[in-house]
Amino acid sequence: MKKLLLLLPFTALALNIYAATGADRERGQELGMMLDLQKISLGTISSVEQKKQYLSTVQLEKQRIQNYTLRVVYENAYTLYRRGDYERAQELANVILSIDPSLTQAQTLATEAGRMATYGTVSEQTIIDMKFEEGISLYKSGKLIEAQGKFNEILVLRPNDSRAQGWVDRINDEIAQEHIRRGFYAYKNKDYQEALNQWYSVLLIKKDDKDLTAKIAEVETTMKKDQNQAILNNAFALYSKGQLIAAYREFERAMEIQPGEQQTQKFMMQLKQEIAKGYYTAGNQAYGSRKYNSAIANWKEAKNWGYNQNDIALLVKNAERAKAAAAEAARRRAAAAALARKQKQQAAAAAAAAAAAKEQEASDEKDEDEGTEDTSAMTSSATPVAGENTSQAITSTPTQPFPSKVLTNQPVSEEARQASIARYKSGLSYFNANDYANAKEEWQAALQLDPENTDAALGIKRIESEYSNR
Repeated sequence: MKKLLLLLPFTALALNIYAATGADRERGQELGMMLDLQKISLGTISSVEQKKQYLSTVQLEKQRIQNYTLRVVYENAYTLYRRGDYERAQELANVILSIDPSLTQAQTLATEAGRMATYGTVSEQTIIDMKFEEGISLYKSGKLIEAQGKFNEILVLRPNDSRAQGWVDRINDEIAQEHIRRGFYAYKNKDYQEALNQWYSVLLIKKDDKDLTAKIAEVETTMKKDQNQAILNNAFALYSKGQLIAAYREFERAMEIQPGEQQTQKFMMQLKQEIAKGYYTAGNQAYGSRKYNSAIANWKEAKNWGYNQNDIALLVKNAERAKAAAAEAARRRAAAAALARKQKQQAAAAAAAAAAAKEQEASDEKDEDEGTEDTSAMTSSATPVAGENTSQAITSTPTQPFPSKVLTNQPVSEEARQASIARYKSGLSYFNANDYANAKEEWQAALQLDPENTDAALGIKRIESEYSNR
């Protein structure tokens, strides 16, 4: 934008010269220099992509305006040159080059205008004659491109110079013939891409060479056939290895090169059916093994490859039902197993409690028997012996009965202790599961088996103090 603003004063000067010379310009071009937003339905720009498109459009329009402006300035710089105003012509040409250095015409004009401004005594014809001599010398030394550049410089100064134009055409013909020769050499060696590169260079010079255009079309067709055949060979190789999907992708590439090729289309159709059938069979096998997720995935792939959609929908529906039924059955089995484990634990605890109670009962009976024996001995010792003084024996009998043995701190068997520990652990499991009623019940049973089980006692106390209302 800064460069365009810099160019505006010179553009105004050029337009004044344009008005002074009275040249006939096409009217209406100025209207195309501004972006007509009414013709672009931008609406509200919200997305990033829309903004990019808008900015791209603006940039293209700016470039078009710049190109038009540079062309107008160059034409008027050349007018100044023809009128002998070399300094102003050079100034305008340099402004053009500061914006677009690739404009060779402006470069030539600036150079020649500067030379004429410095050596005003040298005529234009002298300069042109010198350029002719340089061009011919370069041509004779085989430097065709450099020679052509000299003749083009002459055409910049004199666009209608027939001699310079003749040399440019002659060199173009020779360059074209060289490209043609190289192209046929590459074609002979079956380097088709290099042949096309050379021949396309000819078309840049000679656009209407129908024979060459036909040859290019022939080579392109040959290249497509060769490339297509190579892809098909690779596709068949992949198919033979069982890589069906990879083979199908190769057939797709072949169709991009030669669209509508019937034989390739036939292969693709058959291969697609085979792939769909493969997924269908894999789905059936997975279903038979009760791998329902795998079955559903394979059937859906079969549908993507063209298998009957109604059949696939029914199969997927049945698999979903079987999957749900299997999940429910697994849940019930897990619940039954948990219940069985609980019942087994309760039975084991009950058996341990019964064994402990039986052992305790046996221990109590033994203590009672021992107490009876002691009492009997004491009684027999107090009984009078025949011949002894009976009254004295009676008197010596205690007036108070002999105290019976008090059973305190009875020992707990190892079986009862282990059973108590088991019931405590069972209660702990219930407690962790927030089942406080069963936890309390288990811990009470643990205390009955082993009154010294302080962990069970503390657990019951905690439940009664913290969770009695739950």
